[in-house]
Amino acid sequence: MIQMDMIVDVARTIDVAATIDPDRPTSDELIEAIIADYRSSIGAMKCAMSERLVRLGISMAQLNIMYILHRDGEMTMSRLADALNVSLSNASGLADRMEERGFIERTRVPEDRRVVRVRITPAGTRVIEEHDAGTDSLLHDVLDRLDPDQLSVIAGAVAKFRAGLQASTGTAEPDRHLVSMAAPRSR
Repeated sequence: MIQMDMIVDVARTIDVAATIDPDRPTSDELIEAIIADYRSSIGAMKCAMSERLVRLGISMAQLNIMYILHRDGEMTMSRLADALNVSLSNASGLADRMEERGFIERTRVPEDRRVVRVRITPAGTRVIEEHDAGTDSLLHDVLDRLDPDQLSVIAGAVAKFRAGLQASTGTAEPDRHLVSMAAPRSR
């Protein structure tokens, strides 16, 4: 009887193996392709949006500062430097140019004049809103090329991707204005 069970198991294995498409990519191959496409797509979007920023005379670092201040509110220059993962003098140089253009505002704390607080101005908020509108417009242009069935599949996949990201990182619903992680400082 044991031999008959083994024969049935082998037959089932052969049936399953016969139905597997040998040309079908493995999960690892699909994951690698998705990562490559994701990086390429994000890179193309960054290039398209940074060209617009260059025309406006705004660097990605300056935009990043505006997003941080918009998201987190007023903070000290040292805290901003930490958030950017740059030196205080580096952050101050960026802030100088941004303050001249009216995107941010710095004030000294009366009780301790060494402490400088920085916040985004309405002009800086407008830059963020215009940047988001440009990004949204680009995404609309891309997604308008797809049919409703494709959009439905993408919507479901993106929702699952976001949920997986939240589960993997232990974070709550992500902020729409999350910024890239800063590169580690060299020592």
